[in-house]
Amino acid sequence: MISGLTGLQNIGVVFKELLQIHDKNSSLQIHKDADSYRDEFKEQFQHYLQTVKLLNLQPTLHRTDLVPFLELINFLSMVASHYPDEAKEFSSSMLLVLRSHSTGLNPEIRLAFCKALVILRNRRLVDPLELLELFFELVKCDDKQLRRFVYGSTVSFLKRLRSGKYGQKVVSNVQASLFVKLKDSRSIVARVAELVLIDAFRKNILRDAKSANAISECCFHKLSRLQVAALRFFLGSTKDEEGLEDDSESEEDNEKKEDQKTLKEVVLSYRAAKKTRKKIKMFEKAKKLISKEKNSKKEGRSKDCNLYAIQSLYDPQTFCDRLFALLTCNKNERFDLRLLRIALCARVIGIHKLQTLSFYSYLHRYFQPKQREVTRLLLYAAQACHELVPPDIVEQLVRVIAQNFVTDRNSPEAITVGLNTIREIFTNCSFAATEDLLRDLTEYKKYKNKNVSMAARGLITLFRTVNPKLLYRKDRGRLVLFSETETTTESLAKKAEVVSESRILTQEEFRKIHAFQLRKQVVSGKQLLKKQKRKLDDITLDEELEEKMARLDEGDGLPRLKDIEHFHKKIRRQTKEERMKQAAEGRPDKDVYSKPKKAGPHVGRTNRQLAKRKNFQMVRQKIRGRNRQRSFRDQQKTLRNYLLRQSGRKV
Repeated sequence: MISGLTGLQNIGVVFKELLQIHDKNSSLQIHKDADSYRDEFKEQFQHYLQTVKLLNLQPTLHRTDLVPFLELINFLSMVASHYPDEAKEFSSSMLLVLRSHSTGLNPEIRLAFCKALVILRNRRLVDPLELLELFFELVKCDDKQLRRFVYGSTVSFLKRLRSGKYGQKVVSNVQASLFVKLKDSRSIVARVAELVLIDAFRKNILRDAKSANAISECCFHKLSRLQVAALRFFLGSTKDEEGLEDDSESEEDNEKKEDQKTLKEVVLSYRAAKKTRKKIKMFEKAKKLISKEKNSKKEGRSKDCNLYAIQSLYDPQTFCDRLFALLTCNKNERFDLRLLRIALCARVIGIHKLQTLSFYSYLHRYFQPKQREVTRLLLYAAQACHELVPPDIVEQLVRVIAQNFVTDRNSPEAITVGLNTIREIFTNCSFAATEDLLRDLTEYKKYKNKNVSMAARGLITLFRTVNPKLLYRKDRGRLVLFSETETTTESLAKKAEVVSESRILTQEEFRKIHAFQLRKQVVSGKQLLKKQKRKLDDITLDEELEEKMARLDEGDGLPRLKDIEHFHKKIRRQTKEERMKQAAEGRPDKDVYSKPKKAGPHVGRTNRQLAKRKNFQMVRQKIRGRNRQRSFRDQQKTLRNYLLRQSGRKV
């Protein structure tokens, strides 16, 4: 069955023959009758051993010898599990070559050895801890493809560990080995170990307190690259910080997601269909949509795990103090890194209700309207405020924000952002508000800019429910009893009818009715409209406050960037893309707006639509007849352009 060729030249032929058997009928031929192929396997194994001896002398092979050798490694790794003695020798030889010639070896051979060892490890022929140590030694090689493979294979192995195929002892040993690699002096080794732990935590493979605290130590690593990765892990996605994600999905959205096809189904249907421009465009659109949904699922999954990671810190107060010490001592670091540290400090303080009082005074220097990323810094100040912070510190923080933002010399946007921040701070720390400060801030309810006035009225709406005594008497609102219900026009008419039938009205009551009717005639329609708008705005503010109070009990309960940058009136005009997107969001059922004739599945097409799909030879006569019906002027223009092109001039 196998030809008697010698040397590396026959490896490709033998490999193809045996691999064809393995692919087509592997369960019947290889697994059931492996002894029949023992001699052929030993022959190829001897060729492999001879080539390895050459590799020890000369680590780089010629291209003509390289391809068959790679095929031989792949073949032996697939079949070696049926021959345990040869498999041990095969794995030990690869481990020896990789340890002795890790950097000088050909990159393709090195990667092929690693892939073969992973296959043997999955079949319990190689010790997983020994292979993990070797992989982290190979990471020092300047080979991106190898590093990517080591990272992916390690994460997939951790997933296999979680499935229960190995004992708990192996899982704990692998986890401890990764923790040791985090403290390695070589930066690339620590970097890969950190990425593996972060990915395993996000995928719920190693999601426990030990992993979270091991990653937290990377926030204090000497390399900024490792610090940034750990800080971003605890903070989560920027969408979560901005508050753009909405976890509460309606049943209709869930049904739509169930009806959508998977990527595999889309690819198969596209492969079988006729390739037209429209179908190619639809295929690309479907691929983008599916990938976008996958990314949104990943972000939603990472948001929960980041909150769990912060809650799993063993000593959050010590962690926050160490992080804040880095902020105060390193003054020459990048602003982006400093901003991440401030964000994590604020998040940990807000979730664990910590007492890091120097953090609030440290933030005062950044509260300027022209400061870079000032809205995020204001958000971090609001996130760090909780009910256990002393009132004088919160009051001082609010006064600094009010003096720098809520002044007439600033733009309306800066005043709005300042008022929104103060409202978010007082949502958690209402006891820190003073009567003089609050009444000064509420004076902006009459400001000419609507964003500023609505922000001030939002502050009034908050203190109506929290502490109305601090407000002016006119701003406290009407006390509503629990039994009182909204009065409608019908109930008022019935009440008036009962009163008029039961007793006789006095002259003073007639005078009041007459005065009210005169006032109704004098008041213009615009003023009535203003009153109506004011009522609608009050309803909007009440709804926003209810949503905010409900959000305090969900998740971490911290404010988001959209609360700070909340503008009731648009600052700039929307672009065409934004208007189209907003219109599409308001039209969930697109079929409702289309013509019923074209919406059916079996509706016929017009002649014009059918002509677009016809071959040119079928419609050539029609075009010729259309040309005959042209006017004299059109024919004259065509002839002129033709003569100009013939003479070599530009038309």
